[in-house]
Amino acid sequence: MSKESFKQFVKRQEEKLDKAEKMIEEVEGRWKDKIEEFEMVEKSVKELKKLWKENEKKLDTKNKHEAFSFFSSLPLPEVSPSLLERISNEFLKELKGFGRIECLEYGLGLFLSAFLSKNIENYVSSQKEKGIKEEKIKSIEVHLNVEELPIPLDCLGWQNPKKLHLIIEGNCGLEIGGEMRDGEITIEGNCKDWTGLDMKGGELNVKGEVKSFDKSAFSSNNQGTIIWKRTKIWENGDWTKEGKEMKERGEIPVE
Repeated sequence: MSKESFKQFVKRQEEKLDKAEKMIEEVEGRWKDKIEEFEMVEKSVKELKKLWKENEKKLDTKNKHEAFSFFSSLPLPEVSPSLLERISNEFLKELKGFGRIECLEYGLGLFLSAFLSKNIENYVSSQKEKGIKEEKIKSIEVHLNVEELPIPLDCLGWQNPKKLHLIIEGNCGLEIGGEMRDGEITIEGNCKDWTGLDMKGGELNVKGEVKSFDKSAFSSNNQGTIIWKRTKIWENGDWTKEGKEMKERGEIPVE
């Protein structure tokens, strides 16, 4: 092998070695990110469980408004929006280890809603601080799997904030979307009484059956949008043409 050929051979080997080292660094980086993500999820779920167990008994003396405000004041974990869905669902998987069933049914939806709202509001604030206009801020989707829970949770999506699209997979309980401020809620299953209670805005899309809508859902104060049975029945404080026709036929349950 000539001297020049040997130099070219060495150069090729060095280039291969550099490429291999970069690949190793990339793999190590991905594994590091995955480990950090796993640790953050595990830590956040433990914190949520601890906060719930420490405070569930205080629900006995609080109404829904007080309970939501109380939960919002707790040191709830602050996490990346990309982890909200995973942490929420991992937390719900631990349901059997929680306390009294009556507290779960009444308060857990409010607790989880407070956790989601706090983190979405932090996300929106951080985006605005970067100079991103509100209309350009991307909404965060959170798919909440409630299909295998031992009880249907009430009050999911309570005071739902702007930029949160909550997608509830399965059946749920009372007062879903209560005092909804903005964003979107999609219910893939059925829900019970008082759906759409005191909505302030946003969009509620119920794809299953509704036992009853709260009458406040259809007052002029409700500037949100309600979609039911694939039909927009309410928008900007009034019935849509299709909603009015369904109402006149007695097809919309209201209490």
